[in-house]
Amino acid sequence: MTSSTNTNRLALISFFCAFLTLISFCMGLVPIPLSAWVCYPSAMLTGLAALMSGFAALRQIRVSGERGRGMALLSIWMGALSMLAVLCFTSITILIFYYGAGFIHNLGFQLKP
Repeated sequence: MTSSTNTNRLALISFFCAFLTLISFCMGLVPIPLSAWVCYPSAMLTGLAALMSGFAALRQIRVSGERGRGMALLSIWMGALSMLAVLCFTSITILIFYYGAGFIHNLGFQLKP
């Protein structure tokens, strides 16, 4: 039997995963060569863990009456928005490489005398 003064453990785990997701996403933005190749997949995995544990924590909190609902909701939002940002940045990078290569190729043909 738990009292209502305890914070749900899954909410804490979810918040920790969401914090790791945010840190991993921000480290992927640092201009270190190939940092995004490591940081973005780890941000997706920890974001998924934050989402799953956050929803499970909300379910447990509803049943047990423990504290941590706000922490679980914040974790869900942080995890989901970070995952969305990773998908957007990855898509933009792929588009830049695809269209940028064609632009440079066409530019090379135009510069020849």
